[in-house]
Amino acid sequence: MPFVPFDASAVQYWLEQHPAWVAGAIALVSFVESFAILGIAVPGVALLGAAAFVAGSGALGLPECLLAAFAGAVAGDGVSFLLGRIFHEDIKRAWPFRRNPGWIANGERFFAQHGAKSVAIGRFVGPIRPVIPLVAGILNMRARPFFLINVASALAWAPVYILPGYYLGAAVDTHLASPRILLTMA
Repeated sequence: MPFVPFDASAVQYWLEQHPAWVAGAIALVSFVESFAILGIAVPGVALLGAAAFVAGSGALGLPECLLAAFAGAVAGDGVSFLLGRIFHEDIKRAWPFRRNPGWIANGERFFAQHGAKSVAIGRFVGPIRPVIPLVAGILNMRARPFFLINVASALAWAPVYILPGYYLGAAVDTHLASPRILLTMA
């Protein structure tokens, strides 16, 4: 179970009070969801659902919402990949991987089995999403194919994770108190 310092309903409530921050919140959550260390601990799917709900209720247009999610996801995977390239095996001795060596080992097995396409597949598989780009960097995947796959998979990922919350937010009668979208992460 991930460490959850806050819940999605609190984030949703805050964003309803500060709609100018919705795009930034979506980009930040998408970045964190894809980032090697934080993506393991943060309930990104629930937070994205909450932010997309607020966006769909009128705070942000759909193109801007999708662009924010796309940009955050590309950046999160890109930074993770570069950290793997720069720090290689030292990553395995750093927190939290030192205490959880299976995270990197599972990513390496997945990468060995699927090769470069693991970057695209990993984008959609929660437990390995934040680790695969790091492993790709550790294993010295060439940068050009990594970034091409990173961009293409983020183009597909953003709608999958944004549209349900966005359309739900658009469908709710905004004159009524909006329901809190708290998706518990088990």
